[in-house]
Amino acid sequence: MLKKFNLLHSILGIFFKNRPYDEKSIKISDQDYFVRAIILDDIKDLLSIEREVYAGELPWTKTAFLVELQSSDPHLYLLIQKEGKTIGFIGCRIFGKDAHITNVAVATQHQGSGIGSFLIREVLEFAKSNECDTISLEVRISNKNAQRVYRQLGFVSNTIKPRYYTEDNEDALEMILFLKEE
Repeated sequence: MLKKFNLLHSILGIFFKNRPYDEKSIKISDQDYFVRAIILDDIKDLLSIEREVYAGELPWTKTAFLVELQSSDPHLYLLIQKEGKTIGFIGCRIFGKDAHITNVAVATQHQGSGIGSFLIREVLEFAKSNECDTISLEVRISNKNAQRVYRQLGFVSNTIKPRYYTEDNEDALEMILFLKEE
């Protein structure tokens, strides 16, 4: 069975344009940042940002990051740095014609500066290059600030997923951005 899966994965993989991300320096609101693909050595920084943003919780463990970063499935995991310090990151993987944002976090003191929006736009370009029809994500029902940002970027509410977050049983709102009009 595993051999059949690996063969199917190899065949389907040729349809995706999972090329390396070109690191770059950028400006957001007259501030200088550096963006690049996440590597295994970055996981400690990602966990630190998660602890800060999620009040000590770790929605993603070191193992979860390891599995995603080493996956052969089409994916994009980026971090953004200011003065050499990681201050935010985003993860996305392709499922069929959907680019699913798995995780996005920006250090508290840098929230509201456009960093999250920039990272989502990078995922948007990745999704388009992989001929996706949609980008999807889940967000806590209580996280109105994130929902507002997603709506400004064109996401719409889809469904509520009851008790999605296991640590406190909070519901998630699934949001979708449609890339192709029919």
